[in-house]
Amino acid sequence: MIITKLYIRNFRNIKEAELTFDSSLNIFVGKNAQGKTNLMEAISVCLGGSFRHVRYNQYVPVSDSGAEVFIRLCFREDNNTGRENIVEYTISNNKPQVKYNGLNVSDASKLYGVLKYVVFVPEHLNLIKGAPELRRSYLDDVAVMQTHTHLKKLSNYNRGLKQRNNILTFSGNMSEGELAANLAPWNEVLASEGINVTYGRLRYFAFLQEYAAEIYSRLTEGAESLKMEYFSSIFKTDSIDFSDVNRLFKQYLVEMENNLQSEMKLRYTVAGVHRDDVNFYINDMPARDFASQGQLRSAALALKLSEAEIIRRKNKTCPVIILDDILSELDFVRRGFVINNIDNSQVFITCCNMDDLSALNGGRAWHTENGCFTEV
Repeated sequence: MIITKLYIRNFRNIKEAELTFDSSLNIFVGKNAQGKTNLMEAISVCLGGSFRHVRYNQYVPVSDSGAEVFIRLCFREDNNTGRENIVEYTISNNKPQVKYNGLNVSDASKLYGVLKYVVFVPEHLNLIKGAPELRRSYLDDVAVMQTHTHLKKLSNYNRGLKQRNNILTFSGNMSEGELAANLAPWNEVLASEGINVTYGRLRYFAFLQEYAAEIYSRLTEGAESLKMEYFSSIFKTDSIDFSDVNRLFKQYLVEMENNLQSEMKLRYTVAGVHRDDVNFYINDMPARDFASQGQLRSAALALKLSEAEIIRRKNKTCPVIILDDILSELDFVRRGFVINNIDNSQVFITCCNMDDLSALNGGRAWHTENGCFTEV
């Protein structure tokens, strides 16, 4: 897929901008807080929601709270064929409106996955060393990009988990038998939906595991290795045979029942897909404890590029790749790989230093200052 044009008016610090993009590489250079990331965010806003995960009223310029925000994004299936699709995002009188090819869309999130894209932002370094919920959320996002069925299963699980935790929270006067009876129907909900969520995550985790290792090796010219392991708090392994769902269901229930006494003290559900995690190892050492900043950035990049590879292979299309501030803390070899070796995708890169582009071969570049973009 190719983003051909972007028009922005009154989005954060961007008063007005109109850009036509290269089909392969587009680079935006400038100091911090000049509008590079805002431009990337404007793209994501049209495709399902801001990667900053903020409310839409934060898009309105601080200097003009009454301004109408307008973004028009044009994209097509590839550079040569296929109709041009248009997404228009407007905020007027504090009300957002989204149109896709002229038709109203109830919410921008409905467009998530219409144009396949992958985003890296500096916060994604926390995928490697941050809290487990960030890694769980990431795997769920990868699965939802492929099929919205995963979102439905995850939502069902989370609703059941909330009900079960409510019972545990207010279980002070219950006997163990009474509590077990009250939890039993919710145990079944969590077991059923938990198996579905685990299947959805692991279905794509296997791809991530393989491609991330390959990409990381290429990034480091074979000098370092990256390994990933999925930890299931219920099944204790990522090698799960989903052919016998009844057996897995019973195993899930047994594990939850075995935790009852602990949960009576803690007052929350201690095991389930909401407690699973992913572990990363660089050269067989735990990345969260021993990796350098450059290694963390390389591992996160390998993860995001392997996500793009999943989209290529599963959807038979090339995703757009947005890399915000990816080049800092990377050595010359790794910067060269990022700039010139991301194959078969349109790429958007932001950076602060023109020297980072010494390995550039082709594409287009813009200087960014005070929300204005000048091609260089």
